[in-house]
Amino acid sequence: MFFYFILFLYSLIDLDSILSSSVGLSLGERINKISTAFLDTQFKESSIGEEKGIDPDPIINLEFMDCVTFVEYIIAFVNSKNLNDFRNHIIRLRYKDDEIDFFSRMHLPDFQWFPNALKRNYLTDITQDIGGKFTAHVNKSLNRDFYITGHKIDKANLIISNTVIPFIPKENINDIIKKIPEYSVVRVIRKDSHRSYLTTHMGIVINKGKKKYL
Repeated sequence: MFFYFILFLYSLIDLDSILSSSVGLSLGERINKISTAFLDTQFKESSIGEEKGIDPDPIINLEFMDCVTFVEYIIAFVNSKNLNDFRNHIIRLRYKDDEIDFFSRMHLPDFQWFPNALKRNYLTDITQDIGGKFTAHVNKSLNRDFYITGHKIDKANLIISNTVIPFIPKENINDIIKKIPEYSVVRVIRKDSHRSYLTTHMGIVINKGKKKYL
């Protein structure tokens, strides 16, 4: 069931051929190639799972994406030569200790997903370098268990429990926008609230002419 479904979804954009034809291309060329292939993909939250248990959706679902899975797929793609590499990078990005389990998944962007991506050297935080004097910081802590779709996740599954997130306030974006490198991963955060996360969106910067797109 798993292999039939995944092969069907791969065939929608022929990921295997795109991977094979991208070997030797630059980082930017690879990102442009795969992001172009993803342009008409439908948006859908919670389109992935563990193919078993609580969430039986496929680990890789290229038929639907949200902002997190889109970024995951781009990062995995540029680090892969074949489908097996691609799947392994998705697992490393998405699961603590590479354990494919709903309770090990990186559900929270601020305490799991971003810290894991940074720890595993998929990303480097350049916010302070780009923002300079315009950089501000927000603190957030989570020292308790939390719930995802009604299921209790032990706080031991957090990558970190306290975070200081550097960011550029929206009123200063125009002051630094030209300094943002193409192909940067950008996260959008909101004011703190009772929620267990601040990040509400993420994407990848692409230059088109003199404009930047997310």
